[in-house]
Amino acid sequence: MTFRLVLAAHLACAFGAAALFWIPIVADKGGPLHIRAGRFYTRLIYLTALTGAPLAVLLFAQASEPAARRTACFLGYLMTILVMPVFHGVRVARAARTGAAVASPLHTGLSWLAILAGLALAALAIRWQEWPYLLLSPVGPVMGVRALLYARQKFSAWREEHVVAMLTSGIAVHTAMLVFGSTRTLGLTLTGMTVYVPWLLPTIVGLPLILWRVRRERAASASR
Repeated sequence: MTFRLVLAAHLACAFGAAALFWIPIVADKGGPLHIRAGRFYTRLIYLTALTGAPLAVLLFAQASEPAARRTACFLGYLMTILVMPVFHGVRVARAARTGAAVASPLHTGLSWLAILAGLALAALAIRWQEWPYLLLSPVGPVMGVRALLYARQKFSAWREEHVVAMLTSGIAVHTAMLVFGSTRTLGLTLTGMTVYVPWLLPTIVGLPLILWRVRRERAASASR
């Protein structure tokens, strides 16, 4: 019963975050709606990870076959690339507004966790021949290194950094929804190259969105 309640809470938070993600995207940047929706999205991401972590541990501990343990390991990595970009993105915006430092023990720890988790997943994905896992393994190292490098500078291009971090978390949560929603919730059996559709579709949509937003931020900065 407890497992089902935690799972229900986890799914509700994840689906809620995926839906709410689009409000800050279309709202006026820096406006009241953008800020309120962003804060709510952040809380839902944290709650998604908070409820997902014990599920991953329980799945790993009770797994009766290697595939389930591999899924549990991937879920642990997924929680990392959900939380770390959001934490970094919020901290970047807060630092630019208040003048506080971006770097902190927690910020550094999450950044290194994302880096090491991504490298570990890549090695395990090759060993397991789980190629979809390999597709997402660079996210952690890329975002972790980016966060550590950004923390050393003085808030230059902070809007761009905020946008990249938050959109990356959005891609991650939508990927999770499509992958686990299609196979576990809907019970779809994907074969051949269709297996990669839920893994790649959020990136195919999200990466051009990131590039477009970055270009807009750079153009706006150049005109100031």
